[in-house]
Amino acid sequence: MNPPLHICYIGDAGSIHVKKWVAFFVKRGHRVSVITDVPGDIPGTEILEIGDCLPPVSIPVAGTVFQIALKVRNIRKAIHRIKLDIVHGHYLTNYGFLASCAGFAPLVQTAHGSDILVDAAGSWEKRWFVRRALSRATFVTAVTRQIAERIAAMGIAPERLMIHQYVVDTTVFTPPADPKTRHPKRILSTRTLDWKYNVQHLIRAVPAIRARVPDVEVVLAGDGPDRAAIESLIRELGIETVVTLKGRTPPDGIVSLLRSASVYVSTSITEGASLSLLEAMACGAFPVVTDLPGNREWINDPDNGFLTPVNDVDRLADRISTALKNDEQRRQTAERNMDVIRHRGDYATNMKKIEDLYFKLRQGRPPTSGGR
Repeated sequence: MNPPLHICYIGDAGSIHVKKWVAFFVKRGHRVSVITDVPGDIPGTEILEIGDCLPPVSIPVAGTVFQIALKVRNIRKAIHRIKLDIVHGHYLTNYGFLASCAGFAPLVQTAHGSDILVDAAGSWEKRWFVRRALSRATFVTAVTRQIAERIAAMGIAPERLMIHQYVVDTTVFTPPADPKTRHPKRILSTRTLDWKYNVQHLIRAVPAIRARVPDVEVVLAGDGPDRAAIESLIRELGIETVVTLKGRTPPDGIVSLLRSASVYVSTSITEGASLSLLEAMACGAFPVVTDLPGNREWINDPDNGFLTPVNDVDRLADRISTALKNDEQRRQTAERNMDVIRHRGDYATNMKKIEDLYFKLRQGRPPTSGGR
């Protein structure tokens, strides 16, 4: 019987991903601390705030040295006063980089997507932050095979790298008890209204969808910096009665909306692993998502959803319309996807693999990746 761990996450306390990791280990009886720049209250967790963190995308060189030094000092002081077994950084460009400066081992780092797919392909400063975060890691987890391959190309040995995909609590994200309660013509997007999720692309497809499916309705359950532009586009296209903006929606509200929707749509232009997609699959909504490597790891078009080219409005409208008009295809796809999630994306099963990894690292045993 292994004694409980004391795990310290360095990450965004407001992130759903960090919260899911923390919740699992708290429930398993481990002690968990979170070092963050985001005020938060995660039940059963000690939150240690260090002030404003490094911006995740734009990292100006001038004026940041003092900021970084101050944060590293605060992190080291926090780690020094709490007896830890594991430090785990989430998102390489900011929190992961700071975790790499903490001077603690074993250190686990998780790459979430844009840190590798966007930041590491950007300016030399961002590449340096990412490489520094990886170089100091005892072990690295990646949320997709594509991201793992990019990390391996940066020199991380296979035995220090594991694909650990986003996971869904299949006791919470479930299909409706009565399938008849699902709205037969409802499209749902749960993505943030931000540039990389490209929700305007879905809005531009709505008139063509409406021409084929007159009683269609579109629900956007998200908020973000692009909201005003999206509202303007909705008015420009004259589809105010078709599109509903729910704004930022709590998790229980997302579950209810997914159970009510027939088609789930994601129009991202870049994607690591999409937790939103997995949640939709678990709830039985038919997925129509952009043809990106992370999505291809879950969707085999047309067996369990549709993949569409980035920024091809006509193709998107056609695929969504086809899905809305084919009740039997949606029913069969829902059954397949719920089975996929149970076998590959279950929260408890996949998080237990991380717990086993932590125990091995605490004991000083070299972990074995196993690829997934």
